[in-house]
Amino acid sequence: MNILVANKFYFVKGGAERYVFELSKILESRGHSVHPFSMTHPANVACDTSDLFVSNEPFDAAGGAGSRVRAAARVLYSREARRKIEALVDRAKPDVAHLHNIAHQLSPSILYGLRAKGVPVVQTLHDYKLVCPNYQMFVDGRPCERCQTWRYYNAVVRRCMRDSAEESLLVCLEAYLHRFLGTYRRGVDLFIAPSEWLRGRMIAHGVDPSQIVHMPYAIEVGEYEPRYESDGTFVYFGRLSAGKGLETLVAAMAHLPEARLRIVGDGPIGPDLRSEVERRGLSGVEFLGYRTGSDLKEIVSGSLAVVVPSECYENSPLVVYEAGALGKAVVGSTMGGIPELVVDGETGVLFETGESESLAARLAELADDPARTIAMGRAARERAEREYSPGAHYERVMEIYERVIH
Repeated sequence: MNILVANKFYFVKGGAERYVFELSKILESRGHSVHPFSMTHPANVACDTSDLFVSNEPFDAAGGAGSRVRAAARVLYSREARRKIEALVDRAKPDVAHLHNIAHQLSPSILYGLRAKGVPVVQTLHDYKLVCPNYQMFVDGRPCERCQTWRYYNAVVRRCMRDSAEESLLVCLEAYLHRFLGTYRRGVDLFIAPSEWLRGRMIAHGVDPSQIVHMPYAIEVGEYEPRYESDGTFVYFGRLSAGKGLETLVAAMAHLPEARLRIVGDGPIGPDLRSEVERRGLSGVEFLGYRTGSDLKEIVSGSLAVVVPSECYENSPLVVYEAGALGKAVVGSTMGGIPELVVDGETGVLFETGESESLAARLAELADDPARTIAMGRAARERAEREYSPGAHYERVMEIYERVIH
């Protein structure tokens, strides 16, 4: 089968791109041909379709008025993207197109090109862009659903796109335009939601339930060697940004003077977090900065458990998949899709979102009973092998492809 895969970035920029490459590897290993479509970028992975990638003009283009006008026009509708994806269809003759994150850099214009060429389309929803102009459902430090059922004007009222009036107006217009035209409704045959949570929010915001199915992500468990013994530390790994619950995590550590926590990653709130840790005198909290690859796996493998304290609407966070593949229990908040991945008392424990005392109690619970925590880690690994393996994922993906093709 020939599969056209479209995503705005063709390098590992975040969780969506990690999944794009993982899925492509799964498909290619089983004899299918994958044809990428993306935007040019110096960090891109080399591929034989890069000559048809769209030019790199960032959404927040700096410079004069001309640059901003071109960037704005491209967000709404990119003639270049449509022309090039039609050229890719003519070259690759795909049986199906699997889209991921396409907004802004590629634009929904590619849906018109694919429809004109008669290519069936599925799209994995990695965020809330379909119903939320800023794609996060998170504004001013808290979850937000003011735009529910197409009240997109709230994006302008709240300046929710990077606190910019200009950018917020643009994404508001984008949302209304493609809602009015029915771009996604007519252009995508089937949406894939990695969590039941996201599927439910899409339906609540007006998406046809018959047009969206649930399918979790996959992880190549064979590339993760589980380790069940630990050095007794807890670990957080991911972006240090608003909505990740890191302030609550630091506050929880103040209740546990003997506990140790490693924070792996960087991001905009990093300096403030370090200052707060220093102010509280939390000697057990260590910042390790950005780590990746085998270095990150080694840190996580040595821990007692992984903490996912998010206060934003998480979809299906890959850190939970990775923790399970490494044989680690997860201490997770009750936010978004996290409870779907963490079976409370079996593969980890859940705490009330934003409640530092609740989090502290669950951390203490695991620290005081390491044998039980190790058993949870084993159960998490078994679940990863059973439900998130490439083989199981491949079968589900092919069912979806066959459904839209026929």
